[in-house]
Amino acid sequence: MAAEFATENARIIIDMGDELSLDDDFIPVPLHIAGVTDANGRCDAVLFTHYHGDHVGQLEHVHPDIPLYTGAVAKEIMCMSAEHNQPENHALRNRLAGIRTFADGEKLKFGDIVVTPLMADHSACDSYMFLIEAAGRRVLYTGDFRLHGIHKGMMERLIAGAGKIDVFVTEGTTISRAVGNFTSEEELAKRIPGYLQRYKYVFVLCATTNVDRIDAFANAVPEGKYCVSDKYQQSLVEVVSRHQGKKMPKLLYYGDNILPDIQKLGGLIFVRANPRFERIIKKFDRSRSILLYSMWDGYINKPGSRLPEFLSLAGTWEKLHTSGHASAEDIRHVAEKLSPEVIIPMHTDAPQRMKQLFPASNVAVLQDEEWFSCM
Repeated sequence: MAAEFATENARIIIDMGDELSLDDDFIPVPLHIAGVTDANGRCDAVLFTHYHGDHVGQLEHVHPDIPLYTGAVAKEIMCMSAEHNQPENHALRNRLAGIRTFADGEKLKFGDIVVTPLMADHSACDSYMFLIEAAGRRVLYTGDFRLHGIHKGMMERLIAGAGKIDVFVTEGTTISRAVGNFTSEEELAKRIPGYLQRYKYVFVLCATTNVDRIDAFANAVPEGKYCVSDKYQQSLVEVVSRHQGKKMPKLLYYGDNILPDIQKLGGLIFVRANPRFERIIKKFDRSRSILLYSMWDGYINKPGSRLPEFLSLAGTWEKLHTSGHASAEDIRHVAEKLSPEVIIPMHTDAPQRMKQLFPASNVAVLQDEEWFSCM
């Protein structure tokens, strides 16, 4: 996935991501964009909204002469992930090391295009919307966002302060789903103490880089109970806590040296679906344990998934999750506040549904490589 914005004098790309698929045999098709993935044209910069693979997965294909930009925390998380992943990809690590960073509200100028990153709430830390200004027109590109996360107050302030928006380019991941507003991240964290009252051992399976959720769940663990992750997850939380000036939650990293104490006192343990954590879960009394599945349902339901087998390792399992994307109602709320002249859906399998969501608005559904003129 990539979006292009251009004038006669400047050109930028936002995101260079892989197409997502639940097919184990799926191989992403490399993006070929003249002047971006080769030298046959001009591109002033590629900016990234956040670090999820459907937004940065084709970062390596960007021509080496083109500068890349992302948030400082996002860069550090991407660098840590590249170091952690096996086999090592030295070319990717070197490219990530050279990414330039921006701050919330900092104006970036590329010819006659001015881009202002606006920190947003998503299931990836350090996510941004982009306000793009050129030729007297103002475009708000949302990237992925939501209003039910831990930074919902920040999101309302962003929307209230956005000013006049001519074109609203919005994600629409959830608009095809027959659901209302989603459970808030705050509500999920509030349920953790109750689980720890009913079960001595609470295992949580969530995305490793969903640092806000790990942080919130860790802070919800009461005194007298352990909260444990692996060293990599703990390091990610430390990075975000340091950048945000927050106190590090009570989060230890797992080791056999503390196993007897965890078995005695109980607590919450973050796990991942791999053989190492299978062995760890089996060290605890199955009849007194629960595994909380805190990820998208699609991973469980895809053909051949081994997640149901992994979830059965505990005595029982339950879903404790909320989306990283805005509900249809929240997209409508944002659009009504902004009152744009044009709404353009992105990041959705059902762009035509946006016309149903906004029957009285000018919704432009674009095909791949189709241009839209703001003038």
